[in-house]
Amino acid sequence: MNEIRGWRTGFAPDGLYVAEVVAGELLANAVRHAGDGSASVTARLRGSRLRVEVHDRSSVVPRARSPRADAEDGRGLLIIEALADRHGIEQSGAGKSCWAELDLRAPVPVSKSATRLPLHRS
Repeated sequence: MNEIRGWRTGFAPDGLYVAEVVAGELLANAVRHAGDGSASVTARLRGSRLRVEVHDRSSVVPRARSPRADAEDGRGLLIIEALADRHGIEQSGAGKSCWAELDLRAPVPVSKSATRLPLHRS
């Protein structure tokens, strides 16, 4: 995200913080669940829209789950869904890319599902 801050876009820090959380969740999922191999991160800015993609060599498609309230993990895709404007997965013969898009000029979104889920440890 330091690279994106260096683009001097003039976007509000909140948008960049949200982008940092989303990118971190995408990368953490790849590192934890994609198995052996490398992962790469790409960020592209078009106007005020930032697209973050994480590519890994696994063909396993991530699935959102409903973690127990006391679970220490299992919320990554739920966080991405709550914060990103759009997100998805593109599969290829070399693995998959999980991506998320954010409008850095828009207010930080909070979906209704995020307010109903146990996003903290008890």
